[in-house]
Amino acid sequence: MRPHGGSRRAAWLGSLYSSVAVALLLLATSCGAGARPNIVLVVVDTLRADFLGAYGFAGPISEHLDRLAAESLLFENAFAPAPWTKPAVASMLTSLYPQVHGITNHDGFFWGESSDEEARLGVLSDRATTLAESLQAAGYATAAFISNPWLKAEYGFAQGFDHYDDSLSERFLEQVESVPADEVGDAAQLWLEGRDAEQPFFLYLHLMDVHSPYGVHSSRADFDALVGSRQVESRVVMEEAQTPHRTFNNVERRPEWATDDMRRTVSYWRTRYAAGVRGMDQALSGFLDHLRESGRLDDSYFVLTSDHGEELFEHGGWIHGQSLYFHQLHIPLFIRPPGGLLGGRRVAEIVDLMDLTPTLLSIAGTDPIPQAQGQDVSAFFDGEVPELRAASYATATQPSPGLHSVRTVDHKFIFDLDADTAQLFDVLDDPTERRNHGDSADWEKVVSQLTHQVTTHIGDSLVNGTLTSETTEISDEMLERLRSLGYVR
Repeated sequence: MRPHGGSRRAAWLGSLYSSVAVALLLLATSCGAGARPNIVLVVVDTLRADFLGAYGFAGPISEHLDRLAAESLLFENAFAPAPWTKPAVASMLTSLYPQVHGITNHDGFFWGESSDEEARLGVLSDRATTLAESLQAAGYATAAFISNPWLKAEYGFAQGFDHYDDSLSERFLEQVESVPADEVGDAAQLWLEGRDAEQPFFLYLHLMDVHSPYGVHSSRADFDALVGSRQVESRVVMEEAQTPHRTFNNVERRPEWATDDMRRTVSYWRTRYAAGVRGMDQALSGFLDHLRESGRLDDSYFVLTSDHGEELFEHGGWIHGQSLYFHQLHIPLFIRPPGGLLGGRRVAEIVDLMDLTPTLLSIAGTDPIPQAQGQDVSAFFDGEVPELRAASYATATQPSPGLHSVRTVDHKFIFDLDADTAQLFDVLDDPTERRNHGDSADWEKVVSQLTHQVTTHIGDSLVNGTLTSETTEISDEMLERLRSLGYVR
């Protein structure tokens, strides 16, 4: 071992961080004294973290997003507070747990046998203070381009946006396919070009390319490029009744080259999902190039995340919203600061999607939301480690309103308050949560501790009450589309 190597490396790192700090200061100065950074938030619906190259996917799947991730602060252990869109996005925008904002739809009207007659949708209460409202009040121009019909303005998600374009979701309702990322990006680009360049902006894009039916906007070349990748390989062959096109009520766009034998394998559907990720990455590249070439990327904090993940038969099922296992909750999250000058840093600590609002408000120099239950993790940008709760909590599955989970550094615990059942996983040894120790006498103490932790969390989260629960009637058109995707039975 070379003598004094550690001190030399420490001195080199110190010099590097000093240089970066100076560069950031110069960048801030060039933007003007007191200038606030722009914020671009891209949410890729249903995107699993492990299906991006930056998170370990072995194959040509996400070159453009990986480039951004390499210039970003990347959170390796980010989790969603719910496994489907409405409660997860409501938590992201309000920094409130699902049981507090109440957008969970467990009122007996939605997934029961009588859903045709009594179907309703929850509406985000105007008592909530959202990220967009806070930034708008601070002088930001705010715009959103939304391709998911769950997030239409009538359900309360437009609060605080000067411009909220949910017309992009109509194709999803009418044609059983989403608007591709390049069209969403084009609409956002038009808004950027027409705005006041002196006013800071908050821009939110919600993309549906990765959502089922898988691979609608991808090509055979996208599919072929990913065949054989470790994450998509599987020897499992399913009965016809178990294939995802049955789950999705025959809405999958079957390519001409897909044989029946292919469609009966798990590997085919996982590759279809991966091809959708690859297609999204390529379709989004034009918008990303525009941000770079216009200089807006280097004037902005760019955030890439997802609202939830997706099960691809790991626990014998498909899609999302049905359980609280790893694949439905582990999401990508990386934030590129202006200039990408602190890129390449990875954070192993546990963070939550609802930490995003407090963090972005801190970055913008804006007052925090008083009732926020998430945490400001912006200290990571300064090379510090903030005090964290060291756990992520989730709930609001579609079939089981009493189901709650906690993910700690060592364990994943899933507890059903209604059925009084528990599942326990040792995530250090079993990161994909396949071996349940919940009924083992050897793990009884851990089960007891985590049961107490979950129930205490629920009580603590409700100590200041909840938002007023509101509902609106769901249209026949929306009901049919949600049925086609497996949400309504």
